[in-house]
Amino acid sequence: MAAPFIVTTLVTFVAWAFAAMLSHSLSDAATLSTSVWLATGITFGALLVVKAPRRPAVLLGAAVATMLLGLLDGLSVLQALGFGVNEVLSAGLGAWLAQRLRAAGPGGRAEPGKAYVGLLLGALLTAALGASVALMLWNWVLPEQVELATEWRVWFCTTVVGILLITPLILSFAGFRIKRSGGMGTGQFLAGAGTFLMFFVVATLIFSSDVSDRFGASLGPTLTYLPLPFIVVTAILWKERGATLATLVAALALIAWTNAGGGPFSEIEGFKGEAVIEVQGYVAVMALLVGVVNALGATAAQALADAQDWRTRYRQVLDSNRTVVVNFDALTGQARWGEGASELMRTDAANLMTVHDFIAHADPAEQPALLADWRDLTQGQRDHALWKNTLRWRDGKAVSTDTRLSGVRGADGRVEQVAALLEVEAPHGS
Repeated sequence: MAAPFIVTTLVTFVAWAFAAMLSHSLSDAATLSTSVWLATGITFGALLVVKAPRRPAVLLGAAVATMLLGLLDGLSVLQALGFGVNEVLSAGLGAWLAQRLRAAGPGGRAEPGKAYVGLLLGALLTAALGASVALMLWNWVLPEQVELATEWRVWFCTTVVGILLITPLILSFAGFRIKRSGGMGTGQFLAGAGTFLMFFVVATLIFSSDVSDRFGASLGPTLTYLPLPFIVVTAILWKERGATLATLVAALALIAWTNAGGGPFSEIEGFKGEAVIEVQGYVAVMALLVGVVNALGATAAQALADAQDWRTRYRQVLDSNRTVVVNFDALTGQARWGEGASELMRTDAANLMTVHDFIAHADPAEQPALLADWRDLTQGQRDHALWKNTLRWRDGKAVSTDTRLSGVRGADGRVEQVAALLEVEAPHGS
């Protein structure tokens, strides 16, 4: 138990420290503050993917990394400890809220939509709580030297954006295993690569330092959101893992270009640091769009898997009871046979295109009564019928069936189709 705990602590520490250094490299020169804080996203995401016994190790690794960063910035041990506790408290509570919503589905299984809402709410709680505690800490560390409103806004915005970029990436790659098959096809990968390249081509033009000279002062700002459709299409093609990785790379590039003075946000600033706020909002919108696309895609995939599971179980139940399902159109008599019909009935069910084809293989003496039952069912004179027949095929094979038919009425009360269950008994003949 000690070894996994230590490994988790070290991995969290290293990942947190790397994310912190990357965030510092994206500091805005004008405001001397980070434009995005990725490190808390590491803590938040790790808490969601590790098992409960290892969560204290994640919190310990993040706390130690936070304290070390504070010491390197000149804080005392007690002051650094305060920031470490803030990291643990805010990220821990936010991840707890996100985890509660992730486990709110049937049987504790995460529903993609609820899971993403939980991530958003958890990110907001983490950022708001962390910013509020940080205000008290900074007011203690640097009294009368910190603009409280500005500090709260910077902490909150950078933390939210960092969680939206990092946590989905961690969640998507949790449990990832390299497989020789089963991934996206070459065509799908190349199509996604093409749209991602188009995103960078368009974004490079719009977020360049001479955007006003290229498009004009009035037109340039209107093109700001033109790259977003390309990243959304990339997310659709590359699915969750590729989408989250592409979004992180794209967001870091946009922030770096803006901090360097490029793009429409840097053209006109009403106050110092306005471009940073605007690019944070832009990146947040991009991350939200990709997150919604991923949630919708995961919901569809989950629904398809559930449907396939139920279909398999349904087929197993029918096969075990030697039962065949068929629907007849009440007007034309056209048949739609369920899976496994040909195997159980020992003939090609596709040749039994209508109810009349089915009746034609019954005993000739029984056929008038069967046709009369069919007429009564389709005209609504009766709701159910039971046929016991021995069906003989042209190849000499025969099967005995108990067929239960029920009329299905539409909104106008008329019978639209006839649903039938055929219980196939032991076959006769060869």
